[in-house]
Amino acid sequence: MPQYIFILGREPELSVAEIASVAQRENVSLAWQHVTGRFAQVEAELPADFMAQLAGTVKLAQVLGRLATSPSAVSELAGRTLTELNNEQCHFGFSWYGEGRPAWLERVGMQIKKAWRAQGLRARYVVSREPQLSSVVVAKNKLLPPEGVEFVLTPQAGELIVARTLAVQEFADWSQRDYGRPERDAKVGMLPPKLARLMVNLAQLNRSSGLLDPFCGSGTVLQEAALLGYRELWGSDNDAAGIERTTKNFAWLKERYSNITVEPTLKVCSVFDLAKRLSGRRFGAIVTEPYLGPPLTGHESRRRLEGIRAELTDFYEATVRALAGMVDEAGRLIMVWPVLIAGGIELRLPLLELSQRTGFVLEDLLPPQVPARWRNERQLLYYYRPGQHVGREIAVLKRP
Repeated sequence: MPQYIFILGREPELSVAEIASVAQRENVSLAWQHVTGRFAQVEAELPADFMAQLAGTVKLAQVLGRLATSPSAVSELAGRTLTELNNEQCHFGFSWYGEGRPAWLERVGMQIKKAWRAQGLRARYVVSREPQLSSVVVAKNKLLPPEGVEFVLTPQAGELIVARTLAVQEFADWSQRDYGRPERDAKVGMLPPKLARLMVNLAQLNRSSGLLDPFCGSGTVLQEAALLGYRELWGSDNDAAGIERTTKNFAWLKERYSNITVEPTLKVCSVFDLAKRLSGRRFGAIVTEPYLGPPLTGHESRRRLEGIRAELTDFYEATVRALAGMVDEAGRLIMVWPVLIAGGIELRLPLLELSQRTGFVLEDLLPPQVPARWRNERQLLYYYRPGQHVGREIAVLKRP
């Protein structure tokens, strides 16, 4: 069975949880071989579109072999792989995902390049100042199949796993959906499209089941769900301007991606009135980021932060109770809980017992092979952009 290397994103715990969730939804059996903060190695039969569904994975590579960590072994495998392309020219490069990229790796690349040119063939050896080639470099220098090869090297237990990159994140599309959509409102907060996609994936929802975002804002969750092929989407927001932004952004999305035909059902409504407005309707998944609190400067006192936390705790407790009855018996509530950050202080919302009292259990999506430090006592996943004053805990709440 083939083996693959997933190069993980900035929050590797979230990346691995997403991979596991998508595999579960797509009925893909994963045998986890090795997991670090940089990559995860699995044995599986992956469908061709698996990488395209992910938001937290930077690259997907298929393992070519397990070698001794030596120049000759790498040179022989790389040379053979490039020859098998049967092209008159080759584009190739190396990315090292381990400590201390060896100096001999550059010599191997130059030797391969010289050998090709000695045969009258063209060869382009792509290098970078960093130990790894970025997704942008890989894509723009044609190092993806069928034209070229990026060799991904991951040292493990005295050996070297060598893989060939099959796909990288569609960086241009992600940027366009984040910054190119017509309606964005920084004042009310903006859920990044990658995080929205990741949260939808954590729900493991069958695509024919209903998905609701009761704080839809600019519609990011609904847009990413539509791109994943979900066919029944519902959104609500207490702010009519939010519903208008969602409507405009969804129209823009459908113009850009012609395969999207779904239209979300949208309502201007408080989360506390939503169950009544929807006549008791239940959903396979509720995926949402509620109000994260007032903008912070990072200079707030502890007393001020504790006051904000108390207000947010009351709001989130009421919100969880309002949403609990709207989740199917086998459904999930995927929800952001804000973490307030200022002056070295981090305050989290005390919502763990509430989730249990409302009929949920926190779901652990991480495989046993992950580093022990990834599991914290709150059993929550964490998303944080450096320099921001609000972090995001991702609660995956499931009906037992």
